[in-house]
Amino acid sequence: MERKQKIVFIINPISGVGKKNVIPPLIEKHLDKSKFEIKIVYTEHRGHGHEIANQYKNESDIIVAVGGDGSVNEIGSALVNSQCALGIIPCGSGNGLARHAGIPLKFDQAILRLNNKKADTIDVGKVNDKLFLGTCGFGFDAHIAKKFDEYHKRGFLSYIKLVIKEFRNYIPHDYQIEIDGNKSLKKAFMLSVANSSQFGNGFTISPMSELTDGKFELIVLKPFKWYNAPSIARKFFSKSIHHSKYFEQVMFDGCLKLSLPKGTSATLHIDGEPSGMHETFQVEILKSSLLLI
Repeated sequence: MERKQKIVFIINPISGVGKKNVIPPLIEKHLDKSKFEIKIVYTEHRGHGHEIANQYKNESDIIVAVGGDGSVNEIGSALVNSQCALGIIPCGSGNGLARHAGIPLKFDQAILRLNNKKADTIDVGKVNDKLFLGTCGFGFDAHIAKKFDEYHKRGFLSYIKLVIKEFRNYIPHDYQIEIDGNKSLKKAFMLSVANSSQFGNGFTISPMSELTDGKFELIVLKPFKWYNAPSIARKFFSKSIHHSKYFEQVMFDGCLKLSLPKGTSATLHIDGEPSGMHETFQVEILKSSLLLI
């Protein structure tokens, strides 16, 4: 008789309406118990998902992040270079990595997918010694991530309100960029590194990105006038931003270094979560380092 796989669900009770009470019964109903030995654990504070994943990864076959992109990063980053696979039940406001990977947004379908889906080996990024699975950024995207983290309301509409409010006063940075010894200076409104294609909610910043190709894309959105914003937004949501004259993409598979003028700093976001202010950034690729179901 085939051994049952050990699967741990780490649930963030804050993200997702009613999820704390809804998810366990759905696991009980839809997960094939002839294949899995199930454990459910709840996070109690930010960073707790990483601690739990570290605790269980050596004795588990799959650890499932039940939450948004922040929870997915916390848990997935603990599983890098291990034999334990990451599963996702997307419950956040954006769910960027899950959308890119084709993971259903409906809870029951995401659980059913775990029954038969084989794990793929994906790349992971490291920026200033912190890991990201989907995207990281240093421009307006990171500025909004910080403001959204401080905002009193969650959800997509709150995010849009913040974007409109902050756009008026945001001043683009000048970035010194070095890729494999080649240097350039660019002024950018948005500057991001993409392993996956989108931030979430269909906002696609890098339509050609793949999780398994051993390459990342540096995405540069040049400064633009306010009256161009609606057209640019449409291109992001229609997966056609690469056709905009304000868009520039540089593919790389080595090390990326960014620096700002002396005395200035920019916010960093990692998978949509703010991660402090920095004057320099270094991005590396950890190729084929995470199992993703």
